[in-house]
Amino acid sequence: MNIEKAPASHGLKWLMQGLVLLRRNFFVWVLFVLMLWVLVFVAAWIPFAGLLLALCTPVLIGGLMVGCRALEKGDQLQIAHFFVGFRTNTLNLITLGGFYLIGNIIIAVLMYGIGGEAIQQVVSGQAQNVDPEVLIQALGPAVMALLLGLALSLPLTMALWFAPLLVVFRNEKPALALRSSFIACQRNMLAFLVYGLIILVPLVLLMLPFDLTRIERNPGLWIVMLLILPSIYTSYRDLFRDEPAPPAAQ
Repeated sequence: MNIEKAPASHGLKWLMQGLVLLRRNFFVWVLFVLMLWVLVFVAAWIPFAGLLLALCTPVLIGGLMVGCRALEKGDQLQIAHFFVGFRTNTLNLITLGGFYLIGNIIIAVLMYGIGGEAIQQVVSGQAQNVDPEVLIQALGPAVMALLLGLALSLPLTMALWFAPLLVVFRNEKPALALRSSFIACQRNMLAFLVYGLIILVPLVLLMLPFDLTRIERNPGLWIVMLLILPSIYTSYRDLFRDEPAPPAAQ
């Protein structure tokens, strides 16, 4: 497989091209993000729903990427694109979700094992209920646990960034898709660094006014997601240029 190596400036290019796709059907994109937000919010209250959502996340992303392909061809983004992943390579996409779920469980177990009860309180937003002396004593392990979580989350994110697109557009098996995605991200670290730094500015500014103890439900995160989602597709098209255009799945 031919994976391009893009210059660092393409981190900005991906976002600008993603903005173009966003503007073509802005209100449909808003509806998609609202639907994802509702799913995350509901999953937090229903037992085991979070596990099911983690399994289905690549399925939903795959459908949205098919919608990006439709926009690229000049067609319209439709609500039906949200569910395309449930009709195209569904088993392989769910397998990616299983990898994502297991990876996050392992990371969480390691973080809690190192950080102990303090890290659990911090993650759950209840650090104010911990005895200050106990919290100070646990500060070192808690910081180590957070740094470990960040370090392990990075390769997991790299492996999953392009994997749903490779499964949907190239019919790749999950293991190969994860490997190809990781290699593409690794080969273009500078471009992704620029991409991440640019995204970080609106992310911080929009998240700070809201509750930071439940990051996954923070409205600021989901506003920025409006730009991140189409830019996943534009970065994919930039790095996997030899891909033949398949018929659009509707």
